Amino acid sequence: MSSPQNNTSGQTAGRAAPAESRRETAAGRIPPDQERALTHRAKRPREVTPAAGAVSRRAVRRNAGRFLLGGAIATVLVMGVVATAIPSRASAKPNKGGAKPSSAGASPINLNSAAPFGVLAQTAVSNTNLTSVTGDLGVSPGSSIVGFPPGTVSGTIHNNDAVAAQAMSDATAAYNNAAGQTPDATLAPQLGGTTQAPGVYNSSTGNFSITGTLNLDAQGNPDAVFIFQASTLSTANVSNINLLHGAQANNVFWQISNSATLGTYCTFRGNVLAQNSVTVSTGAAAFGRVFAVNGTIGTQGTGGIPATRVTVPNDPPTTTTLASSLNPSWQGSPVTFTATVQANSGSVIPAGELVFKDGSTIVRWTSVSPSGTATYTTSGLSPGQHSITAVYLGGDTFDNEAVIHFAPSTSPAVSQTVSDSLWNAAATPATASHPDNQAVTLGVKFRASTAGSVTGIRFYKGALNTGTHTGSLWTSGGQLLSSATFSNETASGWQQVTFNTPVALIANTTYIVSCHTTSGFYSTTRPYFTSQYTNGFLTALANGAEGGNGVYAYGATNTFPTNTYQATNYWIDLMFNV
Repeated sequence: MSSPQNNTSGQTAGRAAPAESRRETAAGRIPPDQERALTHRAKRPREVTPAAGAVSRRAVRRNAGRFLLGGAIATVLVMGVVATAIPSRASAKPNKGGAKPSSAGASPINLNSAAPFGVLAQTAVSNTNLTSVTGDLGVSPGSSIVGFPPGTVSGTIHNNDAVAAQAMSDATAAYNNAAGQTPDATLAPQLGGTTQAPGVYNSSTGNFSITGTLNLDAQGNPDAVFIFQASTLSTANVSNINLLHGAQANNVFWQISNSATLGTYCTFRGNVLAQNSVTVSTGAAAFGRVFAVNGTIGTQGTGGIPATRVTVPNDPPTTTTLASSLNPSWQGSPVTFTATVQANSGSVIPAGELVFKDGSTIVRWTSVSPSGTATYTTSGLSPGQHSITAVYLGGDTFDNEAVIHFAPSTSPAVSQTVSDSLWNAAATPATASHPDNQAVTLGVKFRASTAGSVTGIRFYKGALNTGTHTGSLWTSGGQLLSSATFSNETASGWQQVTFNTPVALIANTTYIVSCHTTSGFYSTTRPYFTSQYTNGFLTALANGAEGGNGVYAYGATNTFPTNTYQATNYWIDLMFNV
């Protein structure tokens, strides 16, 4: 066997080659590594739509996100409660239905100091029987508050004090903000039986009513805003508003220039900003706020449990984190993003929907597992930078006899780098582990059609190639530009290592990437470089374009490879970023 020093570069019949090739030729056998052509979801939840007149399960929501599921809920069930809609998680494009507002959309409305108030009126608040207000109650500049008790207020009653005055000022500003936003669409007055996307809506008759169920679909954006502008609002008995795909009661506004009436045992979601009056009828459950900025509010309680309720949303906060299984990755390689959702306090694991986004585009819609995680696996990311986020849309979670509705949260973005490479993750050699057990450096000559940088080296590993592997980048003249030792390798398949610092390349200049193996048993396809191979910005040179391609050099240490044999591809690759 001739030593590396006695070998010469270039592909010429009879010249020195890797030992396995010389043994085969001497025996007169055909090499076994002939060239090959290289081309190279938890059970889906049902969508449950409550029938017209149904009361949503969310009617059981609670202060700080909790309500006991005891006799109160049993009573409501007897009266006909059905489960709230469970939106399908299979598609990143949920069925919107109804109006499709323009791209203008609704702008956020800040309630400021009025936010803690469940009930706030300018002149008077009156109540009969059992009504529960979860939040503050206030009147300003009037001073008439009647019926508490028997009504209850979990927060503070502010009767014409400075707090109520400031809250009324902020509520009036919010009313004017909602009234001043330009409608994206005009709707028929009956909203029941429709599904609406985020946006600003007014009524074709000036009035809105809800009979049955109105669905508000945030389309995976928990910050989406809904504004409904009308002269009057009336909701029928046992009507219902469902919040789908991340919609939040805090972001729904009903700007009513005259009066609003919430019907008997209806389930209402959102903030009523009325000019003259608001009536909350017997047994109604309002999750949001009722404000009358120039008039009165009347609540009609029940004779027993369940009470009429106005509940300010106070959902327990959550934190969502996100991790990538491989970053940087290369084009075509599978990458798994794992999101973890946790409550900021307590041991209950949040449930509900979660979306993964690439930039502003939803790329996967899924549900959080019982362990609080969700995953997105893809091999379709294009070369370049991707800003990946996970958005938990909030959701109901059962905790013994209580139900908790957790608040949404968004993970910090993961900046996923997807590198260009010569071969994608599906490419495989003709021979994964060739029976040459000598230490050798193997490489490929390539050019990039544009300036960029090499961030690391890849190589295909057969099961017998168990040695130490060192990836390197060289100039065509043999100057070592960077090298790195592979670690955490799998038993076989594509491996990668990242340089400590990316190495800038000059466009249309020949370089060599190599991998030194101490064990041999490298991968081959021969012949391969009989013509050039191009993928994206990268081209592996054809044999003879600039000397031979498919280069090697025997030696116990990493050595610049110059020898070639029959245009062999040793399956060494690079990660290239523009």
